[in-house]
Amino acid sequence: MALPADMCVMPVLSPNEGQILNIIRRHGPVSRAEIARSTGLTPPTVATITNKLIDAQLVMDNKIGESSGGRRPLLLTVNPAAGQVIIIHIRSFKMIGYVVDAAFGVHFEHTVSIRDCNQAAVLDLIQQLIDECRYRASLPPQAIGVVVRGPVRVREGISVFAPNIGWKNVPLKYIIEEKNRLPVFVENDANILAYGEYYFGEAKDANSLVLLKVAHGIGGGIMFNGALYRGITGSAGEVGHTVIDMAGPLCSCGNNGCMEAMASETALIRLVAGAIQNGQFSIVDELVKGNLAAISPEDIYQAADDGDALALEMLSRVAGYLGIGIANLVNVFNPELVVISGGLAKAKRYIEKKVWETVDRRSFESCSSVLEIRYSTRTSVITMKGSADMAFSILAAKAAEAG
Repeated sequence: MALPADMCVMPVLSPNEGQILNIIRRHGPVSRAEIARSTGLTPPTVATITNKLIDAQLVMDNKIGESSGGRRPLLLTVNPAAGQVIIIHIRSFKMIGYVVDAAFGVHFEHTVSIRDCNQAAVLDLIQQLIDECRYRASLPPQAIGVVVRGPVRVREGISVFAPNIGWKNVPLKYIIEEKNRLPVFVENDANILAYGEYYFGEAKDANSLVLLKVAHGIGGGIMFNGALYRGITGSAGEVGHTVIDMAGPLCSCGNNGCMEAMASETALIRLVAGAIQNGQFSIVDELVKGNLAAISPEDIYQAADDGDALALEMLSRVAGYLGIGIANLVNVFNPELVVISGGLAKAKRYIEKKVWETVDRRSFESCSSVLEIRYSTRTSVITMKGSADMAFSILAAKAAEAG
């Protein structure tokens, strides 16, 4: 659906202006000299553009930086009042709505449960949450970003398959734009997390990374030189469904022995519950009062903290499977950095050594000799920032196209 031109609040920008605006948003406070170095533009050109952005109230002088021998530079940041966007993050069992300004200030946040909701009910809840966000916003929102699990056809904004909801080929972009008359983008949650980690998290100093979001399932995102690698159909990064043991347990995708079936938090719960059912002792059994169906990852992490032998054993087993999957990815992509995010990252102290030993043993030295593996537990914050940045970047690109 073509949106009316007057919906884009952002003023018309040139490509260079859009590029500099993105740099200031992602790296501010930043000096004009640093902008010139990172863009290759001349200092006078950068000064002219930044002055125009200041006049348009998109950026502002923030503070005085440290001197490197001459006059102390003025540092630039994005003006929080330059705009607001709505972000809807659809997770496994809940949905979070945010109103976020151009400097990543959160003006409103609300969570609703989607547990046991059917497809139609989730769509209704999305619209209710958008309505609430629009009411709470202090400025008219400029765009809506929707983050979903599973593969997405980004250009069309279609959720190809959302396993937690059961959606198949749902045209979210069209549905939400039709009702709200705002630009909408739809993105996979692991891609957004990789994008967010690249600009605002563990990967800020890396040029290439593979991110694994290890929670109820396993998703992946791949970043090279500031761009997401999407593949031909936009489905790159489904690393959770790479097979690491053909004789392994059945995965939700229908294959056996996928990484998700063997190294996710769901797999961890299955291993612990199965061992307890077979007579092994664990304080996890006491924590859930014998109701093994109620075991959560947090119960297992708590048991590990208390020195529970079974919890520690199964965490080590999951770490080994995860290491095999990472070694395969390292051999294929040869990234500078692997980031392990999601719930399992909370168990870093119990899995880090085993993961690294497995990757080191099973990957080619030429691929892993300079590899770093880092852990991130800031999933929600990084997803929010990555989503908001992508929304503002899309708006800047549209403004540049209009120019």
